[in-house]
Amino acid sequence: MLPAGKPAIGNTPEQGSDLAALLRNGAREHGQFITLGDCENLVHEGEISDRIYVLEEGEIIVSIKNQSGESTTVATLKPGAVIGEMTLFGETRRSATCSARGNNVKLISLENDTALKLIDNDTKARHALVKELTKRSRSMLQYINEFSYLTRLISAGDLASVQSQINIETPGDDATVKAARKEFAAMLARIKAREAELQDKIQLLTIEIDHARAAKEVNSIESDPIFQKLKSQSGSLRDRLKGN
Repeated sequence: MLPAGKPAIGNTPEQGSDLAALLRNGAREHGQFITLGDCENLVHEGEISDRIYVLEEGEIIVSIKNQSGESTTVATLKPGAVIGEMTLFGETRRSATCSARGNNVKLISLENDTALKLIDNDTKARHALVKELTKRSRSMLQYINEFSYLTRLISAGDLASVQSQINIETPGDDATVKAARKEFAAMLARIKAREAELQDKIQLLTIEIDHARAAKEVNSIESDPIFQKLKSQSGSLRDRLKGN
């Protein structure tokens, strides 16, 4: 998995490599089978990372928590995905929470030591390990650049440019960049909702202030001695008219 706060995307058959194929085959031969129910967690963000998993059936949802504690889904893994392989690069803590989508989600777990022995005995896998690390480093830089750019736009209040940026889609986009845009799309929606709520409160407050000002002005007029005198004279005049 990627360092804390970065999307952890497992290898899928479409993104397969010699390393992923070796780990999948090794897990099937030396691993332990696991079955999860709907929404059951496979790993928790922050816990010790000591094994990898291969997804055999069903889907796994990968999510991370931001600074405010809100959980954001950054990936949906399909059968064939290798989960937690970044532990083989020295990562000691899980950087994301992985949970099952649907019942009877089946996986195979493989201890780190066993996975590393498999890699040591395979030249292609060792080369693939270096290639994968390079790919992940490049992916992380793309994520950081995208995140920093969108953060600057939001800080400047340029929400139109944020919306324009997150709408961009190209075939070569990295999965982590897509995850960053998705997270900012949700953030943008929350900002707009808060702005709309604030505008409603401002409008309501304006009406209340107008009513209060009007009531104050009426009270000021009614308490004025001249108004009181006119009111008294008006009452006397009505009484005389009634007497006639």
